[in-house]
Amino acid sequence: MINSKINYIDIYSKDSQGLVEPYRERKILFQRLPQHYQESVRKDVWELSENSAGVSISFKTNSSELSVKWTVKLDFSMNHMTDVGVKGIDLYYKENGRWDYLSSGIPSGKKNNTSLFKGFSGETREYRLHLPLYDSVTNLQMGINEDSSFEIVKDKGLPIVFYGTSITQGGCASRPGIVHTNVISRSLGFECLNLGFSGNGHMEESLGAIIAKIKAKLIVVECMANVDLETVKKNTIPLIQAIRKTSQDSPPSIVFIEEAITNNRKPDQKYIQSIHQKNLELARQVKMAGDLKHKNVYIISQAGLIDQDSEATVDGTHYNDLGFERHAKHLVRSLIELGLI
Repeated sequence: MINSKINYIDIYSKDSQGLVEPYRERKILFQRLPQHYQESVRKDVWELSENSAGVSISFKTNSSELSVKWTVKLDFSMNHMTDVGVKGIDLYYKENGRWDYLSSGIPSGKKNNTSLFKGFSGETREYRLHLPLYDSVTNLQMGINEDSSFEIVKDKGLPIVFYGTSITQGGCASRPGIVHTNVISRSLGFECLNLGFSGNGHMEESLGAIIAKIKAKLIVVECMANVDLETVKKNTIPLIQAIRKTSQDSPPSIVFIEEAITNNRKPDQKYIQSIHQKNLELARQVKMAGDLKHKNVYIISQAGLIDQDSEATVDGTHYNDLGFERHAKHLVRSLIELGLI
């Protein structure tokens, strides 16, 4: 195509996947929780909810090129995670029914402008743009050839909701599409809502009450790395009870994931024992919930999650890309075995 003019299209929260109530008012474009929940959660949770972790835009276009402009609120960096993962973007395209990685937008400041591809033929293709994991997007525009088509598309069916920690939020994926919630969404064809809050996955009733209002296929709770033994004892059943106050005729199953034990933490046997104690207490609490008539509550073992060797984290805790790949595969395999997907 000969120097076709680029037409920029504004993208709004209603166009995205991965937001709770995407049509409700928001002060920040892609904050995961709508504004009316601000007083319902702790300040730390609210500020983290402004990050666009797990949020994506799926669309079809026949444009031969794509440019993206995006603005982030914070423009900060972390010493154990790439800037692309923290505040950048990445793009996938669907080829023969499979999602393949295409390119990344490397951030250079608060305001960013990058070309994600050039040279495709005029064939219509489906794309998915993943937004930053640890920053807040305040403006997003996609640039396509002015004579090209553009259509927002969304996954059909009810979403899978993930409630968890910094790992759930995406620490420390090299780019946004690598976090397990995004991997699972692409592989299964379900929208995934990422309610990961770094350091703040405390299994709180307030989040359970929000989750209860989401019409979901399945609820996955992976908070164990952010709670101590007493919190497991105190919060597990109230969280289950809060989630189960749903208006759905058939309440979604709830799946807890045990805290992972990594091989490079094994020298610290006191630490390892504390994880075993928490995981055992989680099992006791889930059994007690069953005795209270809360059915379809499951636990997925950490065995086989990332413990094959010591290569799946950046620091003994937070996942690298291999860790997220293993986590996604283990979770999908376990959910299939449980008959939940």
